[in-house]
Amino acid sequence: MKINKVTVFGSGHLGSQLTFLIAFQKFDVTIYDLDLGLLEEARTKFRELGDQFRDHYNATQEEIDAALANLAYSADITEASGNADIVIEAIPDERDIKKEFFTKLGKVAPKNTIFVTSSSHLLPEDFAKETGRPEKFLGVHFPDELWKKNSAEIIEHKKTDPAVTATVAGFIEDIGLVIAS
Repeated sequence: MKINKVTVFGSGHLGSQLTFLIAFQKFDVTIYDLDLGLLEEARTKFRELGDQFRDHYNATQEEIDAALANLAYSADITEASGNADIVIEAIPDERDIKKEFFTKLGKVAPKNTIFVTSSSHLLPEDFAKETGRPEKFLGVHFPDELWKKNSAEIIEHKKTDPAVTATVAGFIEDIGLVIAS
């Protein structure tokens, strides 16, 4: 499976960085958050990230503008996940919040959609059942300022399908990151 459409859930610090990197690498990406005010704050963060990418990647204004054009915004969970090949959760690292989120998302996302948690200290098996698709669920740890650190770590659980892991690994490489071992 090839990843084309991406949704990032959570427009905070990591979510906005990840979303902008994915858009910069020419993917269509939707960013979701609970309300339009948070999404408006994300727009401001994206302009600031454009400046950082200009410095780090020597990105041109045309490349920054293209990345911004690859972005869509949504405060509706069904709409945001509607055509996503992969969804990446970047919400607060609180077990109960994540369980509730994955239960809701599992009911509305297309059955073929791969689910990723970006949790830095909670394990994927903590939420696999709630997704309703444990075989299509895993964790990916993304570091802060991921475009500088240039790596991500895949964290499977016992029911993750190896083909899903391979698809996610390919996607990580496609967005310019190296898989840490």
